[in-house]
Amino acid sequence: MAARAGTSQATLSAYERGLKSPSLKVASRILAATGHELTLRTYVDWTEHRAPGIDDFSVPDRLWAVAPPMCFATITMMPDLIRGSGRDEWNLLDRAARIGAYEQLIRCGLPHQMIRWIDGGLLVDVWDELDLPDPVRTAWGPAIRAATEAPRDDALRFMGGTSWVAASARIGSTSRLPPPPTASSPTPPHPPRRSRFDPRPPPP
Repeated sequence: MAARAGTSQATLSAYERGLKSPSLKVASRILAATGHELTLRTYVDWTEHRAPGIDDFSVPDRLWAVAPPMCFATITMMPDLIRGSGRDEWNLLDRAARIGAYEQLIRCGLPHQMIRWIDGGLLVDVWDELDLPDPVRTAWGPAIRAATEAPRDDALRFMGGTSWVAASARIGSTSRLPPPPTASSPTPPHPPRRSRFDPRPPPP
């Protein structure tokens, strides 16, 4: 790993034992040698809200992403407090169950529960279908609007071999199929198989 990171084994060992601290550039190279990337983490600020007739609820200042497979986890939490079905297990891979779980989490959940299981993109997808009191929907409105005011993008910009990136993913490598045979380069036919009893002499 030291060779891949462009440093010496002794220096890498010193980093591991806490005897030396790498620069940001060197730390990035070491992480790249392990197939990782030094990146920034989004911090979400939460505000507790109170409205007549409903329990206190927490509201984020922005949405966030939950990577697969956690965004499709099956979670066990409080019983269904909204529809009173007694259900307490929610498979987030199922759209209807995800709607029910998001309703429970937004109306009754704690910030550390919401940030673990509610994915911003999936939330936007079901937002209009959620059964939420008006004060809750209004309070979450700015975060939802900020997430859906996406910039325009151009897919053709990335057709020239440019390495494109997403917020939390990079292309590691790309393996391409060989080109299919064309009429100008037909696949050579297989030579006929000879039987062990074929009396003809073998070909030169």
